[in-house]
Amino acid sequence: MSAKSAEAWQPSKSDKSERLLQLTCALLFSERGLSKAELFKSIPAYIEAIRGGTSEESLNRMFERDKVDLKNTGIQVFTPNANADSDDIVYVIAEDTFVWPQHTELTAKQLQLLELAAQVWSQASLEADANQALVRLKALGVEPAASDLIGFAPRIETREPAFIPLNEAIQDCVEVTFNYRKPNGEVSKRHVQPWSLHNVDGQWLLQSFDLEQGEVRNFLLRRIVSKVQTVKVNEVESRFTKPSDEKLGQAVTQLQEHIANQVCELKVKQDSQAWFHFHLDDGAGTKSDTVTFNYMDLVLLAEELRDFALDIKVVRPRELNDLIRSGFEKVASAHA
Repeated sequence: MSAKSAEAWQPSKSDKSERLLQLTCALLFSERGLSKAELFKSIPAYIEAIRGGTSEESLNRMFERDKVDLKNTGIQVFTPNANADSDDIVYVIAEDTFVWPQHTELTAKQLQLLELAAQVWSQASLEADANQALVRLKALGVEPAASDLIGFAPRIETREPAFIPLNEAIQDCVEVTFNYRKPNGEVSKRHVQPWSLHNVDGQWLLQSFDLEQGEVRNFLLRRIVSKVQTVKVNEVESRFTKPSDEKLGQAVTQLQEHIANQVCELKVKQDSQAWFHFHLDDGAGTKSDTVTFNYMDLVLLAEELRDFALDIKVVRPRELNDLIRSGFEKVASAHA
């Protein structure tokens, strides 16, 4: 590779993904955790922001946003000494977010692909700015948790227990059953042919053919309240013929049309926890306090928004306000 092409490959200094990589590597490197002051002194992206005249307040907002971005990718940053003075609070990455899943088996082809990916990351993941951050941490006297961080790489993660068995059933065209809780609390057993998995604004959804109802049905994985079981007849898995591309396309179109009509609009208090959660400070020079997004389940949405109740005002749908309020009333009643 020529010097010119190598230079062109390097990420921009303002590339957020590079800053998140630097932050992740620094936190993984430290065994005891790192304070904000140590991070701001060691991570090139933060150092560059300070040199560019970024105020302390803006730098803190950037850091809070970066923590949210890492959390959204499955990397859990937490404070083991949350009750300490603000200057002494340290941040660490939960080890279990980097543990290889137990009992995971890979095919020979998958192992080959992982080996190739590891070779690429061994050249890129700790080069340039990311490696400089670790050097600065050593200069600050920070003891490393491990001598080698090669192999760190971003990945997609889901915490839904039903995700893996459903994904396998989709690939193998195997019928499954599970218990499903409706928004009103009613639980029923479902027998379906799983077709595909979709992510709707952070919520995983199964699109399938419901054999009891005789039609295509969508199920949110968060509402599956039992293990996903494969259907067997005389100890033989019950398989189905994969639907045609036309049928799959029609189902996806119907889902998209449904989602398009499920719109939530919120007004958010500036610089609040909700402000960073919804990334309202990402706009270049814009100060809009309104966020609009689609959803699948209004009850689950209300549960998620209760954490931000003091920081948001629901514009639409109006019934969302009632659900948020009733949720607080149930909690208060349970602890009365």
